[in-house]
Amino acid sequence: MESTVSPGEPEQMRRIEIRVAHLPADSALIAELFDQVWGVKSMVSPEIITASLHNGGYGSVIYIGAGDESRVVGAAFALVGKSLPGCNGPNLHSHAAGVLPEVTGKGIGAMIKRHQWDWAKANGFETITWTFDPLVRRNAHFNLIKLGATVLGYRQNFYGELDDGINAGEQSDRVLVRWNVAGVDAPQANTFVEPSKTAVVIETPADIEQLRKTDRVQSDGWRTRQRAEFETARLGGLRVVGLNRDFSYVLDVRDETNETDGVL
Repeated sequence: MESTVSPGEPEQMRRIEIRVAHLPADSALIAELFDQVWGVKSMVSPEIITASLHNGGYGSVIYIGAGDESRVVGAAFALVGKSLPGCNGPNLHSHAAGVLPEVTGKGIGAMIKRHQWDWAKANGFETITWTFDPLVRRNAHFNLIKLGATVLGYRQNFYGELDDGINAGEQSDRVLVRWNVAGVDAPQANTFVEPSKTAVVIETPADIEQLRKTDRVQSDGWRTRQRAEFETARLGGLRVVGLNRDFSYVLDVRDETNETDGVL
């Protein structure tokens, strides 16, 4: 369990607790929270979450408030995955983590990921992986800069066609990222990258989520163009080395001495 008190908030909103999931009731809370965030019924069933937990997976429920005033505002779920190339220990794959819109931007997402990292460290995992939509600029910044994750690759239509309130009608292209756990005392944030003369820059739209609501043709064009640029970079032996200050992906010559780091 993790608890924190943030100054400047009403007392009932100040206390945040992250509780590790163990029971079927916890699994039901995680599933319900995901349904609220993604706007779909049974995004992940409680039974699947429970089965994963009993086989070494991770789940957490995030509460805000104290005593009878506490309520669920977030959740996370991760499965035990196969070891990554070049690694000896197990990998924890974070399938989903989300918070209610009313608490977005309050730092709870970063708390969830750090709680997940600490749990993985305590339970002998070598790495954590997860995916995010490469068109969503704020997610790119959160994952690559704030959390310090490393890009492993670009996956075209990774989940197939999704039918939730966030991704309906979209090709589910995703960036797969890695977070090192073993041999690291704590995760470290990354800084923005200054592109070299040999680097390739792949742009992100300012607000793809709003664009999808107002101009679907243009938003679809962003997906098509970015997908083609990542594929060209892959064929050219380039890898993502970070973000620049324009929130564009910077790709450069692959380091052949570490093929598991940033390979597209």
